[in-house]
Amino acid sequence: MLILTQLPWSPSDKNNLNEIAKVSKKEGICQSTEDEPDILLLLPHSPIIDNKILEEKIVFEKISSVAIENQIYIGGSCVLRAENMIAPQTIGFLVSKNGELLLRVPKISPDLIEGFTDTTSALGQKADFPTAKLPFAKIGLLCGEDIHFPQYSRALAFNGAEIILNPSIEKSDQQYDHRIMSRFARASESLAYVAVSSPSEIVEDNISVKLPSATALYPWEREETGIRGNESFVIPDVDIELLRRKRISPQGSYPAIVRADVYGRGYKQNHRNSHMKIPTTRKEWIEESKKRIKEEVTKTGPKHPKQEEQYDCMLVQTVARLIPLGSNINPKEIMLKNLDEHLKSAGSRLFVPTMRLCVFPEFWLTGPGGIGGVQRTVQDLEKMAISEGDEIFEIIGKFAQQYNVYVAFQNFETHPKLPGRVFNSAFLIDDNGNHVHTYRKNQCADIWGLLPDTTPGSILDEYLDIFGYEALFPVADTPIGKLANMICFDNMSPEIAGNLRTRGAEVILHSTSEPHGGEGRRAWDNARRTRAMENCAYMLSAMDGGEYKSHDSEHMTFFRRGHTRLVNFDGSLQGTIDGPGPVLFRANIDLASLRRARKNPRTNFQLWNDPEVYADYYSPEVGFPSNLWSGDPYENPYIMAKELIKRIESYVEMGIYTPPMSKLSSETKSKTTDVM
Repeated sequence: MLILTQLPWSPSDKNNLNEIAKVSKKEGICQSTEDEPDILLLLPHSPIIDNKILEEKIVFEKISSVAIENQIYIGGSCVLRAENMIAPQTIGFLVSKNGELLLRVPKISPDLIEGFTDTTSALGQKADFPTAKLPFAKIGLLCGEDIHFPQYSRALAFNGAEIILNPSIEKSDQQYDHRIMSRFARASESLAYVAVSSPSEIVEDNISVKLPSATALYPWEREETGIRGNESFVIPDVDIELLRRKRISPQGSYPAIVRADVYGRGYKQNHRNSHMKIPTTRKEWIEESKKRIKEEVTKTGPKHPKQEEQYDCMLVQTVARLIPLGSNINPKEIMLKNLDEHLKSAGSRLFVPTMRLCVFPEFWLTGPGGIGGVQRTVQDLEKMAISEGDEIFEIIGKFAQQYNVYVAFQNFETHPKLPGRVFNSAFLIDDNGNHVHTYRKNQCADIWGLLPDTTPGSILDEYLDIFGYEALFPVADTPIGKLANMICFDNMSPEIAGNLRTRGAEVILHSTSEPHGGEGRRAWDNARRTRAMENCAYMLSAMDGGEYKSHDSEHMTFFRRGHTRLVNFDGSLQGTIDGPGPVLFRANIDLASLRRARKNPRTNFQLWNDPEVYADYYSPEVGFPSNLWSGDPYENPYIMAKELIKRIESYVEMGIYTPPMSKLSSETKSKTTDVM
């Protein structure tokens, strides 16, 4: 049983902590059908109060004695003076009901929400990301703002964490709502519960300062269960068996789907602070932030001599003719009809002088998934693929010149250096009609065998030999900002947007075609806004507006329903199309405001993203394996999700995933039957 409290506590007041533990246990027993339920009490973070800082040994002795006396598990974090440290720091902890210190987790990020404090942290150092196995779940812990760094929760997932504890302090500011959304995103990406406890008040100069309610449990796809108003406790329902069943299902097993090796190779090349001096005071943290801001601008900031800081953009929501099955019609004929129709539609509103960018959705030329039935072939995709020099590039180039706009679009693509390979690619055309760069989708439906395109990770070694690592995450430095492309499912892997941001991306052009129904809808939309907030970048998601049953039918299916939207760099929603159908959506980009925000070290989380912390956890042993399609390009190895199923089975064998009781029961029965 998990109990979350927003009651403030202090490591110097053992009696108060003991009273909180007693009352929480009483509440837990009342809501349990067991006489002695296993209870985990998550305390909020306890900051420095009246300059009282205790030694680590003393603090944990007090917490251990309270846990033993009340026979409960206790988790939380507090500022203390750790052994061999010259300055106090935040340490997260989990203590067993027998008084054993199961988890000791130093905070990695600085105190951003509190506005920097006279404390140090574990920034720039390799973290362990430990987990502890309790009777009812495997537990991990991230202190405070560490939860907003997606690689940290990913590392915990790779270590098997099912519940991620997040003792915190929250304050109302411009990012409060989006930090809440970030915790839901961490739960979705890690396929885990995220449990947050934040105090209802803190004492500053003998004044009780009230804080917003932020204590809640976040499931991976459902709504959170949180404290309302002045409540002391919330006791959410934690269905670990549901989580375990979800994890071994190939459909949404994100810790197994993510291409960890692809991203890990870049993280291991990108170490920058291995010998940094970690700040210990507020003044030193501010100086460190200034240094990092300067480094970021120098390394990845815009350098184009002509800068347009404010302009309008258009997101085009389309409904494409589908390519009929089993006909003699050349797919390119229908693609060109779609192209002509969509360009004419967009052109009707692009004559406005302030319009400088136009984004089209995924499958806008081919219809969702293009030609073929459920089991499409590489040969099906080749019929719709384009490459440099194709007339479609020429037509779009002339369109870009005519309206003086940059154009982002998606299509299947082939490349002469990789014959037989078909990529799901996004392209950027500049306002002179030039093809600026190509982005090839990293996370795709190929892993389930649903779309036989090649992702770079499927042939990673060969791909890197030909194109180099930078080709995985291209960013264009243009007069209208640093632009990058991303496609559909890439949205659900924060590593992709993060890699684009590492290379300076300010505006992410997200061509997408998303199923509108199902349990994952809320998680997809939340992820889009979290990508914007955590990277301080605009997210422009142009979506497919519907799906025809055939190329000439006007009857629509249930599958796609538009909702094209633009998310501002702080995670706020600038606007959305409220339904299906072909729609032109006009929005505004203000780069001056974005660049101002990136100079704020308290909201620019990427300033504090040091790959040294987590790089080693992105290894070939976890995530979806690389180079699985290095053989015959026409023999799809992913059919029926068999490679993904293998990876999930390996997670169970390695102890990363705990199988649900239903699976254990069926396996036991199967073995018994075999013996008989």
